[in-house]
Amino acid sequence: MTSSQSLGLGRWVVILLLLCASIARGQSFDQWVKWGDAAMARGEHYGATRFYDGALALDGGRLSLQWKQAEACRLSHQYDRAAELYERVQKKDQGRTYKEALRWLGEMQLCNGAYEAAERTWNKVLQKEKDKSSFTARRAENALTGCGLAKVLRADSSKRIEHLPQPINTYDSEFGARIGPDSLLYFASLRGKLNRQGEVEDTAAYRSALMRAESKEPVPIAGALNAAGDNANITWSRDGRWALFTRCEGPCRIHIAPINADGSAGEARVLPGIGDDASSTQPMIAWWDEREMLLFASDRAGGAGGHDIWTAEFSDGAVRNLSPLDRFVNSPGNERSPWYDEATRMLWFSSDFHPGLGGFDLFRSAWGADVFAAPINAGLPYNSPANDLYPAVYPQRGEVWITSNRKGSFASKGETCCNDLYRITVPKAATPAPMEEAPVATVPTAPVARLAAFARAFPLKLYFHNDDPEPRSWATTTPQTYDACYARYKALTGEYARATADSAGVERFFAQEVDGGWTALAELEEVLRAVLQEGRSVTLEVRGHASPLARTDYNRNLSMRRIESLRNHLRAVGDGSFLSYLNGTAANGARLTVKELPFGEERTASGVSDALSDTRQSVHSVEAMRERRIEVVGIGLESREATPLGLRIAKHVGTLKQEEERRIAYTLTNTGSTAMTLLKSEADCGCTTAELPKAPIPPGGSAVVEVTFNGRAKEGALRRVVFVETDGEPFQFELVLEGEVVP
Repeated sequence: MTSSQSLGLGRWVVILLLLCASIARGQSFDQWVKWGDAAMARGEHYGATRFYDGALALDGGRLSLQWKQAEACRLSHQYDRAAELYERVQKKDQGRTYKEALRWLGEMQLCNGAYEAAERTWNKVLQKEKDKSSFTARRAENALTGCGLAKVLRADSSKRIEHLPQPINTYDSEFGARIGPDSLLYFASLRGKLNRQGEVEDTAAYRSALMRAESKEPVPIAGALNAAGDNANITWSRDGRWALFTRCEGPCRIHIAPINADGSAGEARVLPGIGDDASSTQPMIAWWDEREMLLFASDRAGGAGGHDIWTAEFSDGAVRNLSPLDRFVNSPGNERSPWYDEATRMLWFSSDFHPGLGGFDLFRSAWGADVFAAPINAGLPYNSPANDLYPAVYPQRGEVWITSNRKGSFASKGETCCNDLYRITVPKAATPAPMEEAPVATVPTAPVARLAAFARAFPLKLYFHNDDPEPRSWATTTPQTYDACYARYKALTGEYARATADSAGVERFFAQEVDGGWTALAELEEVLRAVLQEGRSVTLEVRGHASPLARTDYNRNLSMRRIESLRNHLRAVGDGSFLSYLNGTAANGARLTVKELPFGEERTASGVSDALSDTRQSVHSVEAMRERRIEVVGIGLESREATPLGLRIAKHVGTLKQEEERRIAYTLTNTGSTAMTLLKSEADCGCTTAELPKAPIPPGGSAVVEVTFNGRAKEGALRRVVFVETDGEPFQFELVLEGEVVP
């Protein structure tokens, strides 16, 4: 991978002078191929396709040349030509010499938006791959899920995408938009002056530069930030003292420069602590995990494969404690361009491996319980069949900036050749009114009335593929989201129809019941959002079902994983709009709780086979499919006047030292008439945890809950809340820790 690719550029050095007709007539086949190979070695992939075209005009039947041209077209984003060539190679070679031809054919079909053809190709890839845990098999499964997503993703009318006009965008490449501390637009651009032959006049100066849109005409940033090499990906420290950016002079490395009093940048140097033995690029600074953190992309050792998202603690112009994000975010493929939205505690990034619509897609992953959840595809209009990268999220401005080479971008070397900047308008983050100013409703408001009407139509049923998510697992939790489970299931419609005698019934089940549940879930989300914004807390009671193929205790755990997938879906859907309610951090005090009522096969409908040997009936029949579900069976609504969780126990512990662990004991007394078990706890911050007693608390008895604060917080007043769920009354309560954090 070249340094320009590390920046995410669609960069093709223009070399058309060598291709003019008068020269072309005199060149041999071997000379054309030699020039093409040399261009590929330099990373000039578009130029290589022009040379290989010259060779193909002389001898178009050579398999080795068709392969080279397919590779050059893929790397220059000529997806339609690449797909045609890979298919030709695959038909002739059948994977004997060019083993990757079928896989790359599938990728190019995705990038073209040819999802029906891509689905057929990826099924062949998966069928041929013997090792189902291999990179190729896992990518095939994700690609098939992506094909399913493409069929079901819905456009969000509240989001409008705008392609920035010229001269911000050009027929070259623009990428990595950021809003600077001065509220101006910053980005990187590869633009050069062309002569009449369409070639860059000075190729030595044809490099990416950091730009600032001071007026209608963007200008390169003067001074140290645009010194020798390719420069891109600018970001700033939270106090505005430092600018960080990527510079590629060979390997790409993150550089840092001090910001002077007049706003200019001082001398730039490689960021201390980042190391110089690997590519490091696309920096972003955020307050996360109670610290100022650097997020960046790197292919250094220790990751999951390819480029991964890494983090480091940033302090006083240097970094320390570098580590990759966990396996839920990073994959064997490539993850790029991280962005952390502090308001929603949501990580945005790009990946070419997770289930997407083609090329790189944008994904979101919610932070909670000291881990990022499984990524969820950001959907439309953020993603397209082509590459979508560099998310920059500004909730208060009501906008998200992305970079894409989707169709409609300015292009002179193929319609998807080059990156452009796009701005997506989203609803601005609202500042809730103080609770005491909100009128107390004496009759149900419109959102509450809609929620009550929705509840009367319950249960809301959501369906799953057999043993999904996390097959062959005894775990009770999962990082998977329901929308990913739904897309995987939908992608199997044809397989289910072929595996049973009642193909029409199976297709009808998918169209009416599986899709019907998905649609009803979207409607419920809309109503829930309105009710929560009124400051009312809501509890969703969810019950799990499973087919009788496994033991009852296994099915019970599977049901709990399925309910967790719904909870994960709510954490990520709508740009994380439910996250603060689920975490208990919403400014208006409202909470959204998903209360599970799991069980296995004890309530399975009669007549459903439990024979592993009879998968036609036990897996693929409509009767068996109908059993694999979770149901939202009830809604609990808290009035605005009530304490949201019924009970709150607060302790003020005085001073708490940074980076020093502190344990605080809370004594609880069961004042009810029956024994109470504390089921689980969830904190509003990863810095706080609770250890619950395992034994039930008898009537009149007491127990101690120990809350641990790990010391990771900024100086000043501290308030942390731990939410504890019980099997009695109240079904939830709060343990509040207050104090003053000192160095």
